[in-house]
Amino acid sequence: MLSCACSRSVPDQGQKEPEAQPYRLTVDGKPFLMLGAQLRMDFFRDLDHKGLDELDKYFELAKSLNITVVQLSFCWSDVEKEYDVYSDKTVRAFIDYCRKYDLKAEFLWFGSFMCGYSVEQYMPSYVTEDEATYPRFKGGWDGWQGWTYYLKPGNAALLERETKAIGKMMEFIDAYDRELGRPHTVIGIQVENEPDMLPSRHYGVLGQASSDLWPSMLHHLEVMGKAVKQSPYNCYTRVNMTLDEGFEKWSEQVFKREGIDYVGLDPYVNDVDRIGELMTFLGSLKGNFSHVAENGGEFYNNDILTLKALTMGCGYEVFEVVTTPDPQLKDWTLRGVYNPDFTPKGQTSRLINAYAIFKGAWYDFATAPLEKIHGFNLQKSEGAEKTSETVRLSGMTLTWSTSARGVAFAIEGPDYLTLASTKADLMEFSKNPVSAQTGHYDNDGNWVPDTSVAVSSSFRTEPGKIYRIKM
Repeated sequence: MLSCACSRSVPDQGQKEPEAQPYRLTVDGKPFLMLGAQLRMDFFRDLDHKGLDELDKYFELAKSLNITVVQLSFCWSDVEKEYDVYSDKTVRAFIDYCRKYDLKAEFLWFGSFMCGYSVEQYMPSYVTEDEATYPRFKGGWDGWQGWTYYLKPGNAALLERETKAIGKMMEFIDAYDRELGRPHTVIGIQVENEPDMLPSRHYGVLGQASSDLWPSMLHHLEVMGKAVKQSPYNCYTRVNMTLDEGFEKWSEQVFKREGIDYVGLDPYVNDVDRIGELMTFLGSLKGNFSHVAENGGEFYNNDILTLKALTMGCGYEVFEVVTTPDPQLKDWTLRGVYNPDFTPKGQTSRLINAYAIFKGAWYDFATAPLEKIHGFNLQKSEGAEKTSETVRLSGMTLTWSTSARGVAFAIEGPDYLTLASTKADLMEFSKNPVSAQTGHYDNDGNWVPDTSVAVSSSFRTEPGKIYRIKM
């Protein structure tokens, strides 16, 4: 029997829905916190010429960020090398690396459309070489990874071949998962990549109207998503959308497709209020799991942006862990959390430290009622170097103060309070705690205590330590 890999949790009908996103992500019937970062395996393999056995350091670097899930670009040509010649080597290698570093994976299907383009290197050569069977719009150029052009979305012959290929990938995932005893490493599939860019940005070059291109793209996404859903392996499907004009209407239309479970956004904005607005919009799509599918790894305030999303019950994923050093992409090196030579950037430690406490308290973030999740230092996008905030908890108040731009949270559980900060910040309660201990949640959501600590109505957090306090 297949285990449920995702579900849409709906609030009790007798309760008033929170204004923000009430839906949560579950994997195998258990809560899951989407805290992720992307590895562009196509860059490392095609541009840097790394073999499948030379990717370990990338996964090790991803693990260092304290993420829970890694996004891995997976090309059509990774599974179908030639017409009806299929390989499971990439599937197995990616799963093996994720298991080594205790990471869940999302496979990002880079098929016929990547940012609205069709890229030669991502597809079997028979597609690029047979324009009669796989029609395209006029134009194209020699790009980073071969000939780059525009296939016509929704073409029956194209869909027949691409759905067969993604179906084979899913079969390989399922077969290897069974062989390993069902660890369910791959939890989601992204269908294409920013597919809305074809009708939203490239229509002028193609001499087409957006209104003519979009229905065909919608159909393409739906058929591809259904192919995943009809496979023996159960996982969620999602589509990442840009903020191009009309994204609200288009996102809603994608979400309504039968083969797509969730829709997320690639905002590339570092404004905390804007992130809140976008997550609220996605949450207005009833049953959708709101998430930032990509946001710039160069942002110094990803710690604050991520915490904002988590306090709303949403997911957050960074683009990217590290960028290729290929000179063709020298302008892209800003996107990595790490430099192309694997050295940290100025903001790298901020993200690592914040994600450490988010991950350690993941179960509370993933399950607590939204009104019980309190984030601190979210008032300004850059964060305040010195500030205090007071929140009212059940039966008491908590005042948090920082003098070193701390980023902190407090989450109310049934009979406990979970809190942590990235800095040695001051926590002041209106009544004395009964007891306290440090610890973290394991992968199954069990609290693992570390040490008992003495706390009074006023104490300073040890940076990176997660406290569970009984009041």
